[in-house]
Amino acid sequence: MTMQTILAVETSTQACSACLKRGEDVYLEYELAPQKHADRLLPMVDSVLKQAGIRPGEIDALAYGEGPGAFTGIRIAAGVIQGLAFAWQKPVVSVSTLEALAWQGYQASGQAQWWACLDARMQELYVQSCRIESGVLASDSAQLVSEVQALAMINDSGISQGVGDIDQVFPAIQAAFGHWESALPSAEAVAAIAAQRPEQAFDVEEVLPQPVYLRNDVADKKPTPAA
Repeated sequence: MTMQTILAVETSTQACSACLKRGEDVYLEYELAPQKHADRLLPMVDSVLKQAGIRPGEIDALAYGEGPGAFTGIRIAAGVIQGLAFAWQKPVVSVSTLEALAWQGYQASGQAQWWACLDARMQELYVQSCRIESGVLASDSAQLVSEVQALAMINDSGISQGVGDIDQVFPAIQAAFGHWESALPSAEAVAAIAAQRPEQAFDVEEVLPQPVYLRNDVADKKPTPAA
């Protein structure tokens, strides 16, 4: 399956974004919009389509940041992509929010190994170890951990690059890295990773896009069968 043109959305944090990736060309709408994601996302989608000068029928696949992240935010991304996928009859690729952060770190610095970290509130954080090999991202499973657990995992891994939004809340974790990139996930990174994974695209007639919560097993990680 060729995925030359991808529309991606990301709403897992206070940042809201939509991206149209067509080959090497990227059209991005990104803004900090706390509690406004539901109002802003579809206008952003319309904007990137207009910037690119393409119609929905020319899109090869849709992608979304599946989480982990804010409960409401990740539901919005999954819901919007589900609606667009049914309307436009397009396959979908889900991408970890933490993987998106790691890709952004790689793009910013060229370093190939990362711990992506997001504040999960309640004195916990989401973490995922990622690596880029020959320009393709691979990762271990995302986890919800305490500060003590995160520090132990980071120190044991030997990875000295970190990226995310926890520097103000968990300064000791930031200090554990030799290099830190402060960032929130972007749909541009979601689109870039989705383009690497055409074999993971799924049909919403068979399975539905699902958010990944991690906390208390609120939802399954994998897309569930469509009714």
